[in-house]
Amino acid sequence: MTKTKRKLTDVARQMMSGVVQIQVEGYIEEDIQSVLNPSIKIPGQWSGSGFFVKIKDLEGYMVTNAHVVRNAVKVEISSMLTSEERFEAEVVGMVKQLEPDVALIKLTKEELVRFKKLAIQPIEYLELREGTSPSRGEAIKAIGYPMGMIEPNITGGEITNFISGSEFTTERFVTNAAINPGNSGGPSINEEGKVVGLNTAVMVDAENIGFITPASFVKIIIENLLLQNEPHFADIGGKLQKNAENFNPLLKQSNAKGVIVSKVLENGFLEAAKVHARDVILAINKVEFDRHGIVIGKEGLYRHKNIFDVMKLVPIGEEAEIHFMRNGVIKKTKALAMRNPEKGIISNPILNERTYLEVFGMIIQPLSYEIIQAIQFVDPFAQIEMLQTIDQDKPMLVVTHIYQGTQADEMEWPLGELIIKANDQEIHTIEALQKIIKKNKGGTLLLECLSGTIGYFQVDLELESHLANIKAKK
Repeated sequence: MTKTKRKLTDVARQMMSGVVQIQVEGYIEEDIQSVLNPSIKIPGQWSGSGFFVKIKDLEGYMVTNAHVVRNAVKVEISSMLTSEERFEAEVVGMVKQLEPDVALIKLTKEELVRFKKLAIQPIEYLELREGTSPSRGEAIKAIGYPMGMIEPNITGGEITNFISGSEFTTERFVTNAAINPGNSGGPSINEEGKVVGLNTAVMVDAENIGFITPASFVKIIIENLLLQNEPHFADIGGKLQKNAENFNPLLKQSNAKGVIVSKVLENGFLEAAKVHARDVILAINKVEFDRHGIVIGKEGLYRHKNIFDVMKLVPIGEEAEIHFMRNGVIKKTKALAMRNPEKGIISNPILNERTYLEVFGMIIQPLSYEIIQAIQFVDPFAQIEMLQTIDQDKPMLVVTHIYQGTQADEMEWPLGELIIKANDQEIHTIEALQKIIKKNKGGTLLLECLSGTIGYFQVDLELESHLANIKAKK
């Protein structure tokens, strides 16, 4: 036991030279004002961790958490190899919705040359672990720069548990190694000198419970970013529900095994595989599932890996095989793995990417999950109406801010109104609304909302006083 611990410590000391501190200047994204009125941006500074990652023959690339760089304006890194020098880095890409919480950054070409010139030894590029996942009880070391420390910190612990993914989340490893603010984005490594996963979060009000994003998910995200510039996973393309013995007569099954397809999404993976609602998925790529969707077999014995975890790790564009049962008959089919078809209501957490229109004394934006969450703090009833629109296929426009003393204020338009028509024309985008406004310059505009609320606006008055705001802003 002592020998293993000493060996792992030596490995961690070597690998910590590949871990960097990341200093960021950007916008504080949690501020509700910024979500509801994107013209308001609250500046801030923060730090995190990252590490140089081995990717083919590429140099200067680093992995970190997406939340570290998500609304960054300026990113710099420092390393124990170069004293307290700072080097400018740029964001290659990230998972904006933080599922999983992964981003890829790199040193600019000039800064990589400067880094190598000043470094006291060659850059230590860390390798992501492939193949089977770690076992419960496996020893690891977490490396990072917690609490703004200027030198890397090493903490020891074990893989203590696993958390399955879901339709919306990815798998996590649980560890008792100390992961503190600032440690986010650093690696957790094993005695083989491989990165087991990415230090991601610590549970508040709990002792020695931290979360790690598995290296397998980090690897597939990096590949997607480099090849497709899209950090997406393959998804099942439908809704699933647990099986039960009660369904045996209906599904003509002898026992409840596999999960039931309750809905097939148009243009999704299940539709491409010609799987129907009420079919029972038994296996994907020969990985079998029980009635809860949990993996059956050696790996499932020690952890709850499920059908969503299995599907997400199939590279997009690669053929996947499904075994399923229909009316008691087991069938086999194949289809190319793909992401779920996009819905009209999406997530848009990047402040600088939000499109909005400032007109008639109000801010109008495309409805997003972030806006729905922000509205909750202002008007929970408006949030309920918005939640009912999530599954629709087309975008929706929402009023997120009203300025006092304006036309919208005079009509007492409530926050959170969902605009569906302009001059009796159905609208779904900022661009469509902007086009109708311009067409009616000098006239009037009738807006109709999902709730039935209407607004009647003088376009000529707005154009005289707010001409610069008629353009959709980004």
